[in-house]
Amino acid sequence: MHDPAARQQAISRTAAGVIESLNARMPELAGAVAAQYAASVRLITDVEEAYEKEGERVRLQLRRGAVLAGDALTRWRGYPLDSSAGELLDSLVESLTALLQCAVAAADEHVHEAWRREPAAGEMVFAVPDREAGERIGVAARRWLRVLEELAEEEVRELERPPAPDSETVAALLAAALLGGRRARNAGERLAERIGAVAASRLRDKGGELLTAYIDRVLNAERDRRLAPVDALEVTPEPQAVLIAALSVLQKEK
Repeated sequence: MHDPAARQQAISRTAAGVIESLNARMPELAGAVAAQYAASVRLITDVEEAYEKEGERVRLQLRRGAVLAGDALTRWRGYPLDSSAGELLDSLVESLTALLQCAVAAADEHVHEAWRREPAAGEMVFAVPDREAGERIGVAARRWLRVLEELAEEEVRELERPPAPDSETVAALLAAALLGGRRARNAGERLAERIGAVAASRLRDKGGELLTAYIDRVLNAERDRRLAPVDALEVTPEPQAVLIAALSVLQKEK
Protein backbone atom coordinates (compact mmCIF):
# COMPACT_ATOMS: atom_id res chain seq x y z
CA MET A 1 0.00 0.00 0.00
CA HIS A 2 1.81 3.09 -1.35
CA ASP A 3 -0.78 5.75 -0.52
CA PRO A 4 0.34 7.21 2.89
CA ALA A 5 -3.17 8.35 3.70
CA ALA A 6 -4.64 4.92 2.97
CA ARG A 7 -1.86 3.23 4.92
CA GLN A 8 -2.49 5.49 7.92
CA GLN A 9 -6.21 4.83 7.68
CA ALA A 10 -5.59 1.07 7.66
CA ILE A 11 -3.30 1.35 10.66
CA SER A 12 -5.92 3.39 12.52
CA ARG A 13 -8.61 0.84 11.72
CA THR A 14 -6.35 -1.98 12.93
CA ALA A 15 -5.51 -0.15 16.16
CA ALA A 16 -9.16 0.69 16.72
CA GLY A 17 -10.07 -2.96 16.20
CA VAL A 18 -7.43 -4.12 18.65
CA ILE A 19 -8.54 -1.62 21.27
CA GLU A 20 -12.19 -2.50 20.74
CA SER A 21 -11.33 -6.19 21.11
CA LEU A 22 -9.35 -5.53 24.28
CA ASN A 23 -12.13 -3.37 25.66
CA ALA A 24 -14.52 -6.25 25.17
CA ARG A 25 -12.16 -8.88 26.59
CA MET A 26 -10.59 -6.86 29.39
CA PRO A 27 -13.28 -7.50 32.05
CA GLU A 28 -13.08 -11.23 31.39
CA LEU A 29 -9.25 -11.27 31.41
CA ALA A 30 -9.00 -9.13 34.52
CA GLY A 31 -11.65 -11.22 36.22
CA ALA A 32 -9.81 -14.44 35.41
CA VAL A 33 -6.54 -13.05 36.77
CA ALA A 34 -8.26 -11.81 39.92
CA ALA A 35 -9.97 -15.17 40.42
CA GLN A 36 -6.68 -17.02 39.97
CA TYR A 37 -4.95 -14.84 42.53
CA ALA A 38 -7.86 -15.16 45.00
CA ALA A 39 -7.74 -18.93 44.63
CA SER A 40 -4.00 -19.03 45.34
CA VAL A 41 -4.56 -16.92 48.46
CA ARG A 42 -7.23 -19.36 49.65
CA LEU A 43 -4.94 -22.33 49.06
CA ILE A 44 -2.11 -20.69 50.99
CA THR A 45 -4.45 -19.72 53.81
CA ASP A 46 -5.75 -23.30 54.07
CA VAL A 47 -2.21 -24.58 54.64
CA GLU A 48 -1.15 -21.85 57.04
CA GLU A 49 -4.30 -22.14 59.16
CA ALA A 50 -4.06 -25.94 59.31
CA TYR A 51 -0.47 -25.89 60.53
CA GLU A 52 -1.05 -23.02 62.92
CA LYS A 53 -3.95 -24.91 64.49
CA GLU A 54 -1.90 -28.09 64.85
CA GLY A 55 1.02 -26.12 66.29
CA GLU A 56 -1.25 -24.78 69.01
CA ARG A 57 -2.57 -28.28 69.69
CA VAL A 58 0.97 -29.66 70.00
CA ARG A 59 1.92 -26.98 72.54
CA LEU A 60 -1.25 -27.70 74.51
CA GLN A 61 -0.54 -31.43 74.46
CA LEU A 62 2.99 -30.82 75.70
CA ARG A 63 1.68 -28.80 78.64
CA ARG A 64 -0.66 -31.66 79.45
CA GLY A 65 2.19 -34.17 79.33
CA ALA A 66 0.87 -36.09 76.33
CA VAL A 67 4.40 -37.14 75.37
CA LEU A 68 4.72 -39.03 78.65
CA ALA A 69 2.42 -41.86 77.59
CA GLY A 70 2.68 -45.47 76.54
CA ASP A 71 6.22 -46.81 76.65
CA ALA A 72 7.58 -43.41 77.72
CA LEU A 73 5.32 -43.38 80.77
CA THR A 74 6.31 -46.95 81.62
CA ARG A 75 9.98 -46.02 81.37
CA TRP A 76 9.47 -42.95 83.52
CA ARG A 77 7.67 -44.89 86.23
CA GLY A 78 10.45 -47.48 86.20
CA TYR A 79 13.26 -44.96 86.24
CA PRO A 80 15.92 -45.38 87.56
CA LEU A 81 15.39 -48.87 88.99
CA ASP A 82 13.96 -50.64 85.94
CA SER A 83 14.84 -48.18 83.17
CA SER A 84 18.10 -46.45 82.36
CA ALA A 85 18.48 -42.78 81.47
CA GLY A 86 19.22 -43.74 77.88
CA GLU A 87 16.08 -45.86 77.62
CA LEU A 88 13.99 -43.06 79.07
CA LEU A 89 15.44 -40.56 76.58
CA ASP A 90 14.81 -42.90 73.65
CA SER A 91 11.20 -43.48 74.64
CA LEU A 92 10.57 -39.75 75.15
CA VAL A 93 11.98 -38.90 71.73
CA GLU A 94 9.91 -41.62 70.08
CA SER A 95 6.80 -40.29 71.78
CA LEU A 96 7.60 -36.69 70.76
CA THR A 97 8.14 -37.88 67.20
CA ALA A 98 4.75 -39.60 67.22
CA LEU A 99 3.04 -36.46 68.52
CA LEU A 100 4.55 -34.33 65.76
CA GLN A 101 3.76 -36.95 63.11
CA CYS A 102 0.11 -36.92 64.20
CA ALA A 103 0.04 -33.13 64.05
CA VAL A 104 1.45 -33.05 60.52
CA ALA A 105 -0.92 -35.81 59.38
CA ALA A 106 -3.90 -33.93 60.83
CA ALA A 107 -2.84 -30.68 59.17
CA ASP A 108 -2.37 -32.47 55.84
CA GLU A 109 -5.79 -34.06 56.10
CA HIS A 110 -7.38 -30.66 56.67
CA VAL A 111 -5.50 -29.21 53.70
CA HIS A 112 -6.43 -32.18 51.54
CA GLU A 113 -10.13 -31.73 52.29
CA ALA A 114 -9.99 -27.96 51.75
CA TRP A 115 -8.07 -28.23 48.47
CA ARG A 116 -10.33 -30.98 47.19
CA ARG A 117 -13.20 -28.47 47.31
CA GLU A 118 -11.12 -25.88 45.46
CA PRO A 119 -11.25 -26.30 41.64
CA ALA A 120 -8.16 -24.14 41.25
CA ALA A 121 -6.10 -26.64 43.21
CA GLY A 122 -6.17 -29.13 40.36
CA GLU A 123 -3.20 -31.47 40.44
CA MET A 124 -1.83 -29.77 43.55
CA VAL A 125 -4.12 -31.84 45.75
CA PHE A 126 -1.84 -34.49 47.21
CA ALA A 127 -3.80 -37.72 47.09
CA VAL A 128 -1.23 -39.82 48.96
CA PRO A 129 0.45 -39.06 52.28
CA ASP A 130 4.00 -37.82 52.33
CA ARG A 131 5.70 -41.05 53.39
CA GLU A 132 8.99 -39.30 54.07
CA ALA A 133 7.50 -36.86 56.58
CA GLY A 134 7.77 -39.34 59.44
CA GLU A 135 11.45 -39.91 58.76
CA ARG A 136 12.16 -36.18 58.59
CA ILE A 137 10.35 -35.58 61.86
CA GLY A 138 12.22 -38.43 63.55
CA VAL A 139 15.55 -37.00 62.41
CA ALA A 140 14.62 -33.56 63.75
CA ALA A 141 13.59 -35.02 67.12
CA ARG A 142 16.90 -36.85 67.37
CA ARG A 143 18.75 -33.66 66.61
CA TRP A 144 16.85 -31.93 69.39
CA LEU A 145 17.87 -34.71 71.76
CA ARG A 146 21.53 -34.41 70.81
CA VAL A 147 21.54 -30.67 71.41
CA LEU A 148 19.69 -31.21 74.70
CA GLU A 149 22.34 -33.70 75.78
CA GLU A 150 25.03 -31.17 74.88
CA LEU A 151 23.30 -28.57 77.06
CA ALA A 152 23.25 -31.04 79.94
CA GLU A 153 26.93 -31.88 79.45
CA GLU A 154 27.84 -28.19 79.40
CA GLU A 155 25.88 -27.52 82.58
CA VAL A 156 27.50 -30.47 84.37
CA ARG A 157 30.98 -29.28 83.39
CA GLU A 158 30.29 -25.87 84.91
CA LEU A 159 29.17 -27.27 88.25
CA GLU A 160 31.50 -26.30 91.04
CA ARG A 161 30.41 -28.87 93.59
CA PRO A 162 31.74 -32.44 93.38
CA PRO A 163 30.91 -35.09 92.58
CA ALA A 164 29.51 -34.18 89.17
CA PRO A 165 26.29 -36.00 88.26
CA ASP A 166 26.05 -38.16 85.17
CA SER A 167 25.19 -35.89 82.21
CA GLU A 168 22.87 -38.49 80.66
CA THR A 169 20.89 -38.59 83.90
CA VAL A 170 20.65 -34.81 83.84
CA ALA A 171 19.49 -34.90 80.21
CA ALA A 172 16.87 -37.56 80.98
CA LEU A 173 15.42 -35.60 83.90
CA LEU A 174 15.46 -32.42 81.83
CA ALA A 175 13.66 -34.11 78.93
CA ALA A 176 11.06 -35.56 81.31
CA ALA A 177 10.51 -32.15 82.88
CA LEU A 178 10.09 -30.49 79.47
CA LEU A 179 7.90 -33.15 77.88
CA GLY A 180 6.08 -34.71 80.82
CA GLY A 181 3.87 -31.83 81.94
CA ARG A 182 1.96 -32.59 85.13
CA ARG A 183 2.74 -36.28 84.78
CA ALA A 184 6.41 -35.59 85.52
CA ARG A 185 6.01 -32.94 88.20
CA ASN A 186 8.88 -34.29 90.26
CA ALA A 187 11.32 -34.42 87.34
CA GLY A 188 12.27 -30.79 87.93
CA GLU A 189 12.71 -31.44 91.64
CA ARG A 190 14.98 -34.41 91.00
CA LEU A 191 16.96 -32.36 88.51
CA ALA A 192 17.44 -29.59 91.10
CA GLU A 193 18.64 -32.13 93.65
CA ARG A 194 21.45 -33.15 91.32
CA ILE A 195 22.66 -29.84 89.92
CA GLY A 196 21.12 -27.23 92.20
CA ALA A 197 18.00 -25.09 91.88
CA VAL A 198 19.65 -22.25 89.98
CA ALA A 199 21.35 -24.50 87.46
CA ALA A 200 18.18 -26.57 87.03
CA SER A 201 16.10 -23.46 86.36
CA ARG A 202 18.66 -22.16 83.88
CA LEU A 203 18.80 -25.52 82.11
CA ARG A 204 15.03 -25.80 81.90
CA ASP A 205 14.81 -22.33 80.36
CA LYS A 206 17.40 -23.21 77.73
CA GLY A 207 15.83 -26.58 77.08
CA GLY A 208 12.36 -25.07 76.78
CA GLU A 209 13.52 -22.52 74.23
CA LEU A 210 15.26 -25.25 72.31
CA LEU A 211 12.15 -27.45 72.31
CA THR A 212 9.95 -24.61 71.07
CA ALA A 213 12.45 -23.77 68.32
CA TYR A 214 12.64 -27.38 67.10
CA ILE A 215 8.88 -27.88 67.12
CA ASP A 216 8.38 -24.67 65.16
CA ARG A 217 11.12 -25.72 62.76
CA VAL A 218 9.52 -29.10 62.10
CA LEU A 219 6.01 -27.74 61.55
CA ASN A 220 7.20 -24.78 59.48
CA ALA A 221 9.31 -27.03 57.26
CA GLU A 222 6.37 -29.37 56.59
CA ARG A 223 4.07 -26.40 56.01
CA ASP A 224 6.49 -24.94 53.47
CA ARG A 225 6.63 -28.26 51.62
CA ARG A 226 2.85 -28.23 51.27
CA LEU A 227 2.98 -24.63 50.01
CA ALA A 228 5.65 -25.41 47.40
CA PRO A 229 3.15 -26.33 44.59
CA VAL A 230 1.33 -23.02 45.06
CA ASP A 231 4.53 -20.99 45.38
CA ALA A 232 5.81 -22.57 42.15
CA LEU A 233 2.91 -21.01 40.23
CA GLU A 234 4.10 -17.54 41.26
CA VAL A 235 0.57 -16.17 41.10
CA THR A 236 0.44 -12.46 41.92
CA PRO A 237 -2.05 -9.60 41.38
CA GLU A 238 0.42 -7.87 39.04
CA PRO A 239 -0.88 -9.29 35.71
CA GLN A 240 -4.22 -7.55 36.25
CA ALA A 241 -2.45 -4.22 36.71
CA VAL A 242 -0.30 -4.91 33.63
CA LEU A 243 -3.39 -5.59 31.50
CA ILE A 244 -5.04 -2.37 32.59
CA ALA A 245 -1.86 -0.38 32.01
CA ALA A 246 -1.43 -1.86 28.52
CA LEU A 247 -4.99 -0.98 27.60
CA SER A 248 -4.44 2.57 28.86
CA VAL A 249 -1.38 2.93 26.60
CA LEU A 250 -3.24 1.63 23.58
CA GLN A 251 -6.13 4.00 24.21
CA LYS A 252 -3.72 6.93 24.31
CA GLU A 253 -2.15 5.79 21.06
CA LYS A 254 -5.56 5.60 19.36
